[in-house]
Amino acid sequence: MNALLVTLALLGAEQPLSVSHQNELLKTFRDEFVAITPGTGKFPAEATLGALRVKLARPFAMAKYEVTQNLWEAVMGANPSRWQGPRNSVEMLSRAEAEEFCKRVTTKLRAAKLIDADQVVRLPSEAEWEYCARAGTTTLYSFGDDVALLDKHGWHTGNAAGNDPPVGAKAPNPWGLYDMHGYLWEWCADDWQADLAKLPPDGRPYRRDASDKTSPSPSTDGAQKDGVLRSGSWKDKAEQLASGSRRRADATLRDDAVGLRCVLGKTGD
Repeated sequence: MNALLVTLALLGAEQPLSVSHQNELLKTFRDEFVAITPGTGKFPAEATLGALRVKLARPFAMAKYEVTQNLWEAVMGANPSRWQGPRNSVEMLSRAEAEEFCKRVTTKLRAAKLIDADQVVRLPSEAEWEYCARAGTTTLYSFGDDVALLDKHGWHTGNAAGNDPPVGAKAPNPWGLYDMHGYLWEWCADDWQADLAKLPPDGRPYRRDASDKTSPSPSTDGAQKDGVLRSGSWKDKAEQLASGSRRRADATLRDDAVGLRCVLGKTGD
């Protein structure tokens, strides 16, 4: 009887992912990137962020969806999310944890020969994020200025009870990117800078140093205290989900309305 109970317990216990299942998740992740080529075809060479005109210096690929919980768990070994679901967006993670995921998934994708040795997964810069959110538009939202149309495109306080839908349940923006308006706030690679005009004009992330007195100083261990979140979330009102919406956040913040979306680029970009 005891042996039977042990066997049943083992059968019911969560088992580690097989290599084939992990590789399947990695391949799905790789296939869901959208190529972004500023200055070519439908992709404008420049974007306006507030008063700053940014000319993106290099092509990249943006993930179609926020990182899902099943992929995060396959890469990181555990799922920190409050709202559990395999294809739900992962949440409750700091910026450092988001960056660590990018490093680990890069290693796994290279090992599986799904990306080249000179390719890297990383967080988007603010400029890349907004460029992709706008998708060539100059309106408040990628679908226009009418906030009444937002329900079709994003999760917010008016239509969400929590972070419990799968990614991609709403309509994509014109470039085929989902949940750019709402669902979760998304970490960017930048440190917080209140003045958008101070961001790099080539679209690279803004990283603060000790000589910059206009924003909070680095912490004593060298880590930056304040990061940037984009998108708005299911906890926010519709007006906060515009393409240009941004939020300052402690880089150690873990919240069930904060996740990440990845960029695939070249090493050194």
